[in-house]
Amino acid sequence: MESLSATSKRERQTRLLNPWMIVLVALFVIALLALSYKSEDVFLPAADTAPDAVAISYTELLIKAHPEDDQLRLRLIDQLIQVGDFKRAREYLEQLQGRLLAITPFYVVMLDILRAQADPNGISEAQRAQLIEELRALNIADLDNSMLERTARYALEIGGLDVAVTSYRALAERDAERRTHWLGEAALWSLANNDQSGAAQLYLQLAAAEPDAQKRVEHLREAFNALRAANHSAQAAELLAQHLGELNAEQESLDWLAEGVDAAQAAQRFDLAETFVQHWLSLKSDDHRALNADFRLSLASGAIERAWQLGPQLLAQAPDDFELMAELARLAEWTGHTQQALNYWVQMLAHQEDPAMRERVWRYALQLFDFDQVVSTLSAIDRQRQMTDQEVDTLVYSHEVRGTPEDAESWLRAYLQRYPNHLFARKRLRMLLENTQQLDKEAELWASMAERTSLSTEDRIRWAKVHWNLFQADQAWAVLTAVDASKVDDPEYWQLRADLAWKLERDADVRAAYERLVSLDVPLGRDDEDRLIRIYWDKEPRRALQILVESWRRTGRVARLTVALQLAETLRDWDTLRALLSEAEQSSAGRGSSQYWLARAALAAQDGQYEQANAFYKQALAQFPEDNLVRQRMLWFYIDNAQRDVLAALLPQWRSRAVADSRLWLPYATGHMMLNNTREALLWFRQHLKSNPSDRLALAAYADAAEAAGYADLAWRLRRQLLKDMDRTRIIATPEGYAMYLRLLAGSQGSLVSLAQARQLWNGEQATLQLWFQHFLERLDAGNQAALKDDWLAWGASRGLEPGNYDQIQQALRSDNREQMQRLLQRGGLDVAHQVEVLARLGHDGEALATALSAQGDEQPVSIRQQLLYQATGMLERSPQGIQLGWHKMDFGDLDISGPRLRVARNLGDDWYADLQLDQMRYDSANLDSAVMGNERNLKLHTRRELSDGDLSLYLDSSLRDDDDRHGLGVERTWRLSSRDELGVAVDWHRQADDTGLLRALGKRDGLGLRGQHGFSARDQLSWSITHSRYSSRSGDALGTGNGVSVEWGHMLFFDDPSWLLRTGLDYQKNSVESEVPGELLSTNGGAYIPFDTTPGATIPGEELMQDRYGQVYVASTWRRGFPGALNRTRPQFTWMVDTIAGWQWTEKQFNYGINLGVGVELFGDDELAVTLGYQSAPRGGEGDAGGSMGITYSTRFGR
Repeated sequence: MESLSATSKRERQTRLLNPWMIVLVALFVIALLALSYKSEDVFLPAADTAPDAVAISYTELLIKAHPEDDQLRLRLIDQLIQVGDFKRAREYLEQLQGRLLAITPFYVVMLDILRAQADPNGISEAQRAQLIEELRALNIADLDNSMLERTARYALEIGGLDVAVTSYRALAERDAERRTHWLGEAALWSLANNDQSGAAQLYLQLAAAEPDAQKRVEHLREAFNALRAANHSAQAAELLAQHLGELNAEQESLDWLAEGVDAAQAAQRFDLAETFVQHWLSLKSDDHRALNADFRLSLASGAIERAWQLGPQLLAQAPDDFELMAELARLAEWTGHTQQALNYWVQMLAHQEDPAMRERVWRYALQLFDFDQVVSTLSAIDRQRQMTDQEVDTLVYSHEVRGTPEDAESWLRAYLQRYPNHLFARKRLRMLLENTQQLDKEAELWASMAERTSLSTEDRIRWAKVHWNLFQADQAWAVLTAVDASKVDDPEYWQLRADLAWKLERDADVRAAYERLVSLDVPLGRDDEDRLIRIYWDKEPRRALQILVESWRRTGRVARLTVALQLAETLRDWDTLRALLSEAEQSSAGRGSSQYWLARAALAAQDGQYEQANAFYKQALAQFPEDNLVRQRMLWFYIDNAQRDVLAALLPQWRSRAVADSRLWLPYATGHMMLNNTREALLWFRQHLKSNPSDRLALAAYADAAEAAGYADLAWRLRRQLLKDMDRTRIIATPEGYAMYLRLLAGSQGSLVSLAQARQLWNGEQATLQLWFQHFLERLDAGNQAALKDDWLAWGASRGLEPGNYDQIQQALRSDNREQMQRLLQRGGLDVAHQVEVLARLGHDGEALATALSAQGDEQPVSIRQQLLYQATGMLERSPQGIQLGWHKMDFGDLDISGPRLRVARNLGDDWYADLQLDQMRYDSANLDSAVMGNERNLKLHTRRELSDGDLSLYLDSSLRDDDDRHGLGVERTWRLSSRDELGVAVDWHRQADDTGLLRALGKRDGLGLRGQHGFSARDQLSWSITHSRYSSRSGDALGTGNGVSVEWGHMLFFDDPSWLLRTGLDYQKNSVESEVPGELLSTNGGAYIPFDTTPGATIPGEELMQDRYGQVYVASTWRRGFPGALNRTRPQFTWMVDTIAGWQWTEKQFNYGINLGVGVELFGDDELAVTLGYQSAPRGGEGDAGGSMGITYSTRFGR
């Protein structure tokens, strides 16, 4: 019940507001308050409204209420800036020090700019630069968009265009909605800042972002223009090329293409320019500008031929474009269309009269040799004005060239009537008359001029020359003498007067004229001096020489020196000649005369300095190769000194010159005579005698040539006739005639008669005695009495007589005088055989062999050819050159050796010789174990150095084998004591031992040898040798020592074809042999030697390998033609040899004999195939068994 009552009580309580109503009312009130609430900013001005004093004061109150609010301070600063209260703005800005560091620099700069702008004096340049630097120092990233706009605005106001561009770029990146606007502003001010490259990049960005095609093309065009303005023509052209497809046929696109062509040309991108032009033409093929652009592009790119093809098309579209026509004219000149160029110039001249154009036309026509055009162009000038001298001269010249001189004369006469005072025209008329050889009219012109006015001296000179050219010397003389000569000082007048006087043979006037010239200090010319010299030449040659010398010393003319040297030499005035040469040496012009060198050579020859004379002749020829007088004097010099080798080289070389120059006929005949070319000499003698039939010396020489050619009867008749017709008194007055007379006597009546006559005619003069002495030496040779020459040469030397080259070299060879041989060889004048012999004697075998081989031929006399053949054969046998391949077998009696062999030898330069031999041999003997030894490979190298007194030989001797190798060396020095005596010393180390077969196989030799060779005559020779040897095994074990001696006498029965040599001699050797053979050699110990006694433990005596002594006396005969099997075949077709020997070996008490046979056959030119066989009844160390040899070789030589 209570509970019910309580409940009832609660239900009876009534409230004014329901709780939900209360909540609703509260929310309503809150919403009403929110809608009606006004913040503190209510009294602040809007952003686009200028603040006033109330707004500023209210903002200050807010700052006091909220002193921590920096944004209010910034707003206040902005308001103060807007009203121009910069001072208070600066104060509030200073309150922000340390706070808002990213923003305060912006306001600092803004205040600085505004204060500067507010200054009534304006902003100075330094201040402006400082403010711009402050703007540049701002961090763009810290500024908001409004600040960036203000920064850009203030930067533009003070000239900081780059800062504005940077700000606009930043705004473009931040403000996507207005990006195009900001990029446009940045591009605009980039252009204003002269940053065309940056502007171009901005325009490209605008184009990339622009959806409108038309605007996009406009932006690209602006980028293109900016790149061109930035001098980036290549990039501009490439930009256009990238967007070429976006262009159309509108005028703007065509204009852009035109600019693109210009940009590509400026960048040397002619490929792009060509692309633009072609695209242009594809858009509008009839566009004149496109064709013109193609034309300009062709010119710029160097395609002038294409430009030439386009030019006429352009001109056809604009025929009145004379600038284009001028350009085409120049292009025609460049492309070689000269006539078209001239036509264009003529058309332009026809359109409009232009003096400069007219001058260009006639000058260009003159270059093209279009003289008709020249005449037509120049002919119109005289109607307008007086022509220049050059124009008159060109017009007359054109008439002359085109073959109308009469028109030129008519024009000149008419021109002179119009302009009578034009002096050059009158001169040109006179020249025209002279050129057309109208001398009569020219003379009449001068006469008429003389009647009307007085003539000057120069005019009279010209007038006189006209008469002289008309061969009217008298009238010319009258013209000159019509004036008072005493008042005339013109050198030309006096020169002409002298010439006329010379022509009229008025000698007195000639001398007077030349004296007047000298008084006027005018040096006489060469012709003038020639005339004076000619006057004095025959009557007073000494005076002529004096004039020549004075002229040379005064003028230094080489011609005067040349004639003076010739005349001084002719007059035998050696003192004057020496003086002239001394003066000429001081002048390069003097040394430039051929006669200078010839005179020096003649003077050197006169003084006996033949080498110096030869050098002078060669120098003269080198400097004057076309002067045949030098060749004539050189030939006579070589003939006089018997220098046959030089003559042999020069005569064929100069033959073409000699045929055309008679001065060379006689020296050519004499030179061929000296070279044994008698038939050729006869031809030259006949040619000379046809022109000079009275030349007795040449006729005598012709007789000698006829005899040498085999016409002895003709020579005898000629000499008899010469002796009969000869004026002996006159002919022997000169040395040349005296020598010729003696030769004629010797040739026709014999040597005794000529010698007797020489003694009878000797007048005591040294020159005559010299000729007799040379003639006497020749007669000794002819009488085979050369052995008496040494005594007679000594007799001649005691009297100051000099023998000829032949006698001197023979004496040097007989006495083996190397110094004299060397001197004579250097001086020259030796025949080839003597040269070869001297070279060989001096140790130059290589050069001697080359000289001998090269000189083989019919140009040498028979005796010389035969001697050269012997010399070359001997040197080839001593030093063969070639390669040989063969197979050889040698039987020593107790063992055989066989195998192939290769040999190569040749000269190394002029003084070295090398001979290489390679063998591969195999032993076959009952006393040798071939399995232990194996094959033996041998190398033998012999090198020889020729020395002036002998030679030096070096030997390398190596043998390679399975059991032991051997390497040996050898040195041999040979001295040539005289022409017939030779001495040699040899030292050997580990060389091959050939005493016995077993010793060769198992041992080696060290030795010292001395040998000699002595010739007692050409047929008899003695040879000897002494040796000391030490023998050892290949491993170095001693086998013994030995001393040997040999002597051989040789006698040559026949020298050649075939040669036969008989020999007799003695060989003896005493050896000290070791008692036992070294154990290492024995086969039982692994060695190669199988002893005769194979009993185990037996003692093997050393005598099994070598004898304790050996001695033999023998006689031998060698009969051969060449030498079969030699490296060089020295006989044609075939060679053969039969060599026999028989002797008594007293140490063995047995008779020994042997025979060697060989035959060689010529194959393939100089090659030879040879077979040799040999047999010996008792070879040395052969234990009584017979031995021998066999070989087959194939040889080929090197060179000739």
